[in-house]
Amino acid sequence: MFFIIEQGARVETPINRLLQAKALNAVSASSRVRAVGADLENENPVKANAKILRYQNAESEQPRSPAIFAHQIMTSPVVLAGVYQTIQEIWAFFAKHRFHHLPLLDKSNQLQGIVTDGDLLRYSANNDRDVNADHVELLMTPSVITAAEQAEIRTIAEVMCVQAIGAIPIVSEQVEVVGIVTRSDILRTLVHQAPLDLWT
Repeated sequence: MFFIIEQGARVETPINRLLQAKALNAVSASSRVRAVGADLENENPVKANAKILRYQNAESEQPRSPAIFAHQIMTSPVVLAGVYQTIQEIWAFFAKHRFHHLPLLDKSNQLQGIVTDGDLLRYSANNDRDVNADHVELLMTPSVITAAEQAEIRTIAEVMCVQAIGAIPIVSEQVEVVGIVTRSDILRTLVHQAPLDLWT
């Protein structure tokens, strides 16, 4: 079950509406892209082999079990902030917790929006703004796609791809934010829990 929460109101949203593709601009390859392991080629072979061995051992030590639903992989409890907080305070949240998405609540703890570190960077790029005094409400995304705890991870990943978003807050029946699922959570689950079977 998916919802769009806008100004605190929950609107049940059919999945086919969320899976309508958005137009995206073409992206060119970064000059900093290099093959995985390229930095190991010039390294001492003994050190390189030790790094590879540590990686392989770490992978084999973790028990694998299937993860199907959002509540199995979501980050919880989720760090939340208020729409009334300043951009400077939100920067401090991002710096302290090292994440990229922050759900925003009003004074009655209702979800009002979401902000990303990218939103802050774009807003701060304008030199005419006093970003220290401005409230985060000015630059948040007020329409937030959320999912229930029993939403399937595969569907959440599909919605993220189609909507070009990096995180979906997970809400309870009472529309309280109980967690968040990010691209990193899904990738971590693929690596540590799920067998990676790709079909072409």
